[in-house]
Amino acid sequence: MKKTASYFPGFQYSASELLKYITATKDYTLMLKSGEFVKFTPVDDFLFEQWLLANNIQNIRKEEGWISE
Repeated sequence: MKKTASYFPGFQYSASELLKYITATKDYTLMLKSGEFVKFTPVDDFLFEQWLLANNIQNIRKEEGWISE
């Protein structure tokens, strides 16, 4: 997938600062490369997820050892 904009509208961190994420319903918990965790609830969760995927941000649920999808 082609890389997209560095910043997502309404989200204060750039894609280059993100390491991994997990989502529950429309709420996202993201791990920054600094080791900090931040929470974000986007207006359009589908577009936010597409932005994360386009910027190769790892979905924690896709890691080996996770049981649920």
